[in-house]
Amino acid sequence: MKVNGVAERVANWIGKSPRVQAALRGINKNPAIFSAVTAFGLASILRPAAIGALPFKNDKDKKCSQASAVSAGLIELASTVAIFIPLNRCIEKVSKSLYNSKGTFYEGNNLALRQFKSVTNRGAKMLFIIPMSLARFALVKPLMDSLFKEKPKVAERKLDKWA
Repeated sequence: MKVNGVAERVANWIGKSPRVQAALRGINKNPAIFSAVTAFGLASILRPAAIGALPFKNDKDKKCSQASAVSAGLIELASTVAIFIPLNRCIEKVSKSLYNSKGTFYEGNNLALRQFKSVTNRGAKMLFIIPMSLARFALVKPLMDSLFKEKPKVAERKLDKWA
């Protein structure tokens, strides 16, 4: 089977499937949600599983790496829901207002509006990157404690039983 034939079938399916079209419209309307959910899934499930399969000399380093990956996914998802989705809605309203305003540079200029949205989104991400990184690192220790509860050794259990 030719690659071009497969690509053409996939393209036709994407173009004609109402479910795929509805999903793509939803993603296009607010790509931050799709990005956050994808990043959360990859960082919280796939990456820790891959880290778990790797050989580590120290088991604590492996656990710390896995907790760090889960922390990154959680912070990405939380910041998107709490900060970037409302910000994107606000930017969209401002850009519509600029597009319809008379006598401005943005009036009827789609390219300038796309650039405005892009620069504004990137500026906001740069503004929040340090607090998000601090929150990510602060979350690693509590995640390690909750994900990897260590069972007491046999001798410690016997001592606790008589205490």
